[in-house]
Amino acid sequence: MLIAVPFAVVVGLLIGTLTSLFWPLYLFVALTAVGLSVALLRDRSNRSTYAISGDRLILANSSGRLEVRANEIIDASLIERSGARDYIMQKMASPTLDPAQRKEIGAAFTRFCTVDIGLRSFTLGIGRSMIDRMPHAKHDLVLLRSRNGVDHLLSPAYNQDLVDSIGRMLRKSPDA
Repeated sequence: MLIAVPFAVVVGLLIGTLTSLFWPLYLFVALTAVGLSVALLRDRSNRSTYAISGDRLILANSSGRLEVRANEIIDASLIERSGARDYIMQKMASPTLDPAQRKEIGAAFTRFCTVDIGLRSFTLGIGRSMIDRMPHAKHDLVLLRSRNGVDHLLSPAYNQDLVDSIGRMLRKSPDA
C-alpha cells in the first residue's frame, strides 16, 4: 500500500491539473487511506508469542495455542523469507493434494508467523521482492520442523535466541 500512495496521488494531481477536475484526486486519496487502514489492521491483528517451558515449546496467538514437546521437534533453524516461501511451495506442490489441503498446509505453516512472506499479499510480487532485499529480512524467521510433518514458520523478535533456546531444550530432553 505504501508503494501505491505516491502513484495514486501523482495520477490524481495530473488528472486535476490537466482537466481541472480534482474529484479523482480525492477519490484516490480516500481509496489509499482505506487501503492503508486495512493493511495496518491486518498487520497489527497477527501477534504470536513463543515460550519454552521445560521440555515444551509453547506457541500462542489469537487463534489458539500449540504445545510442541521436544521429542516432536526435528530442528529449528534461521531462514529468510524467500527460502520460507520456496519451502512451503515445495511442500504444497504435491500432485496428490487438492486445493483445500494446499490451503490448509499453508495456513498451518504460517499460523504462528506475524510477517507476510508473500503467500497472502496483494502486491503482485512488487512488495515481496522489495521486502526480500531488505537487510533485516535476511534470516529473520525461524523454521521449526516437526516429526509429524507439520512445520511451523515463526517470526520472533530475537530469532537467534529462540533457535539457541530450542537447541538447548532439545539437548536437555532425554527422549529428543
